[in-house]
Amino acid sequence: IQIKRNGRIIDVLDVYKYSPAEKAGLKKDDVVTEIGGKKVSNTDEVRDALHDNMEKSAYNIKAARNGNAMSFDIKIPKKLKTANL
Repeated sequence: IQIKRNGRIIDVLDVYKYSPAEKAGLKKDDVVTEIGGKKVSNTDEVRDALHDNMEKSAYNIKAARNGNAMSFDIKIPKKLKTANL
């Protein structure tokens, strides 16, 4: 996702096509409030929360859409083991 701080809120600018966030239902203009159980209020906190969750197979993002609280379960696909032969 791409985000920006807009005053005291974190707006989603874009959700990458085919990303786990898009598959979970997160959309442009949603307002992110929490990532992985950690409240966020600025882009540094979002970056830290995403970094803290990057090794997990799933985490939750809470956001608001048109003033309605929503919850998104982000599921990260397992990496396939590969080998060069």
